[in-house]
Amino acid sequence: MKEYVIEEDCGRIGLYTALNLLLTVSLMLLSIAFYAVNQYLLAFFGVTGLWFSVKAMCRFGKKLLARRPVCELGRDQITIYSLPGKPKEMKYSQVKEAKMMRGHSSLKLFFRGDQVTHPSGWYYVGIVYPFKRAALDGVEENVVKCLKKHGIEIKKIEKEKK
Repeated sequence: MKEYVIEEDCGRIGLYTALNLLLTVSLMLLSIAFYAVNQYLLAFFGVTGLWFSVKAMCRFGKKLLARRPVCELGRDQITIYSLPGKPKEMKYSQVKEAKMMRGHSSLKLFFRGDQVTHPSGWYYVGIVYPFKRAALDGVEENVVKCLKKHGIEIKKIEKEKK
């Protein structure tokens, strides 16, 4: 059972999908135009960019349609969906250290444990809410409360000011 679910900002994902669609159409037209005037190298670069923009557009579109959350804090484990591949699961007893960094429109969570497969030794959960900034305070409060309930003290990292 889930104690707290951190949802994705659908406005952000929809905007990224639309911008990548616009980029895809633009690159397609540019590639055709360069090919028509015998600029084959530029046409090749356009097609290469087209491949990357279609890939990004499909990734964001799939995320938008699937409505998968960023992270779930369950009864006995944390499930992280924001990482590539299969969702990463980490039991609360396996979490050795947790850190949190708050930005203007984002909240970053870091979890360290022995079974973490990332080379840095940390799992990262990025909660980016450019259109729902007001909801970040509630998300931060609920995450701290839920982790504290399971005996995990979360350390807050302050961003350096330039």
